[in-house]
Amino acid sequence: MNINTVHMLSKPYSYYSTIQLDKLIASHDALLLIGDACYDHASYMGLSDKCYMLESCATARAISVDTGINLISDIEWVALVDNAKKSITW
Repeated sequence: MNINTVHMLSKPYSYYSTIQLDKLIASHDALLLIGDACYDHASYMGLSDKCYMLESCATARAISVDTGINLISDIEWVALVDNAKKSITW
């Protein structure tokens, strides 16, 4: 897995509107949706080809994911961050 940065997002996409995430996320970056960001998962789809959602957050919110988002466990979350060069929590 060749990931430069894992961006962990915990709020709906509209919360980050003033930040312009599309200019801060590079092609080798991955997105991990956690918390309330899971509700708005469709809005994040265009930002990266590597989109993940924490399975426990999706289950807690009764969210079924669309194609293009990979559900990952807590252990896979740790591996994702460990294999990336850096991580940013928004």
